[in-house]
Amino acid sequence: MDFSNNIAFQRVYYDFESKTLFVIFRNGHSTKYAHKNVPNEVFEDFKKSNFSNRFYYKNIKDKYSHEIDFLSDMDHEYLNFKD
Repeated sequence: MDFSNNIAFQRVYYDFESKTLFVIFRNGHSTKYAHKNVPNEVFEDFKKSNFSNRFYYKNIKDKYSHEIDFLSDMDHEYLNFKD
């Protein structure tokens, strides 16, 4: 999905093996949330919502444990971000 018109998210991606949902906000700080144990169905519903900010806050943010981190060089390379 092209996130260029998404107000809240710069990128969202999901690791099916570890069931980790990565959410990168469009906040200028390169903040990355890694939500653990997110079922595939929740990720699919999130996609169907066109990655809605409302869906995220209602169904993901406080329901699945998360770590906050900053983007690594590998994230930049993988996601083709420009510095």
